[in-house]
Amino acid sequence: MFARLVSAMILVAGCMSVVGCTRAAKLEVTRSYDVSPGEAQAIELDPQPKPQKITVDFKSADGDVLVLLFKEADAKGEDGLLSSDPKKALGQKKGKADSFTADVPENTATRIVVREAQKKTKVELKVTNKK
Repeated sequence: MFARLVSAMILVAGCMSVVGCTRAAKLEVTRSYDVSPGEAQAIELDPQPKPQKITVDFKSADGDVLVLLFKEADAKGEDGLLSSDPKKALGQKKGKADSFTADVPENTATRIVVREAQKKTKVELKVTNKK
């Protein structure tokens, strides 16, 4: 009886570890930033072992902003926040409130950049990888 119980526990633990290794980490990040003209703010996301579909929702209190999702290599450092080429973005939207989804390759660190505010505004961001 005890041997069966131990065997069953080992089997369940083994199955859980296999399932855990194949699932991507759950992503749910909510941030709020004050962004002024000529400034940028960013969220850095760690690389994941599997491809991800990232959804970015944003809302600006006082005007349009540009929100972009870059591979970290395409928007490096402080200079990359303002000078990175929007054509290299995995996804982007401009507006007062909107949402976009982008595919991120496996093992790719990313940055979500908020910039191009016309006047000082508070920006709410929500980032998920839920389907």
